Amino acid sequence: MNDLFNILILCGGRGKRMGTDLKKIPKTLHRINNVTILEHKIMNYYNQGFKDILLAVGYQGNIIRKTLRGSKLPKDIDIEFSDAGGNAGILKRICEARNFFGDSVLITYGDTFTNLDLFELGNVHRNSTNEVTIVVAPFKNPFGLVEYDDQQKVIHFKEKPILKYYIGYAIINKSSLDLVPDKVIEMPDGDGIVTFYRILSAMNKLGVYYHSDLHVTFNTPEELEIAKQEIVNFFTVKDM
Repeated sequence: MNDLFNILILCGGRGKRMGTDLKKIPKTLHRINNVTILEHKIMNYYNQGFKDILLAVGYQGNIIRKTLRGSKLPKDIDIEFSDAGGNAGILKRICEARNFFGDSVLITYGDTFTNLDLFELGNVHRNSTNEVTIVVAPFKNPFGLVEYDDQQKVIHFKEKPILKYYIGYAIINKSSLDLVPDKVIEMPDGDGIVTFYRILSAMNKLGVYYHSDLHVTFNTPEELEIAKQEIVNFFTVKDM
């Protein structure tokens, strides 16, 4: 069993880039081998000992509730719902859910799947002075990057660098939410969470956890098909 943090899955977005047909259901309810991506995520956490799951729903939240009520998830999984409304940004949904979790919470986007070791991530955060620890992964930029001065003279050229990007996982101390102004909490979409992270960075309270293994996310129909295959491959290899 874990005593480090609760898990909060953010699954209230509108999936604006998924196309007309695929937008009929929330992104996280698309199925792989007749099991929704959301259920795959929950079982991944459950198999690591995490049985208390909080879902931050919004847009089409009623469909998510209905789907999970009819799922075959283990009976000892405790699922709670928080609903900040269909137009709430990411930070607003996290803050709306704060009464449901303890001193800290792992947030994860509903359209992202990883093979993160959650206990290792939790220990790294707990042993730091960070209010928030975000998970980053490598990404190889397909282009050469050029820097130049105000005289248009090239001062640096880097061919296809390996960049680090945020993959939508983070451990957040509840106390950190008291540091963010109300006007930031009310920012739309992802603007609020990015501003929140910038505030903590300026306070030297934002840390990172580097994850170089499996991380799958999707925002378009094409990315969804790739994500499905990568998740199938993960479970196939794991179960061999």
